Amino acid sequence: MPELPEVETFRRHLLQGNSGAPSILGKKIRDANLLWEGTLAYPTPQEFIERIQGQFVTGVGRRGKNLIIQLAKDALIIHLRMSGEIIVEEKTNPLGKHYRLILNFTDPYRLAFNNIRKFGRVWLTSDQEDFLANLGPEPLSDDFTPEQFQEILG
Repeated sequence: MPELPEVETFRRHLLQGNSGAPSILGKKIRDANLLWEGTLAYPTPQEFIERIQGQFVTGVGRRGKNLIIQLAKDALIIHLRMSGEIIVEEKTNPLGKHYRLILNFTDPYRLAFNNIRKFGRVWLTSDQEDFLANLGPEPLSDDFTPEQFQEILG
């Protein structure tokens, strides 16, 4: 199961590039292929494909174990759950057997959500703050102090 450190590693790779794959920052999404509809928690598949098409990646973040890809108008929130992983690769590579969602960029690359056990989920939201509001404090934040931790413990 990808834990917080692994999700943070995915975030850094998406932001900075890794193993020959470039950063996704600034890339434009040409289209999306939803290969298993159960991957998508919100919105409907049709609305997802219509809304995400043409958007630019403006940032990559993380909140808890949620990976957040900031887009021009929305936020793509991905929870990897037990076996999910994010792969950035050239579109000429063969599709992986367990790819559930593919975002094709306008350049030679794509982002693939590989999810062997099908537990991972994806949300596309225009209000990420509302979506993430019920999560607890971010443990790696400078705002999370020993005093705050003590207060939570009561």
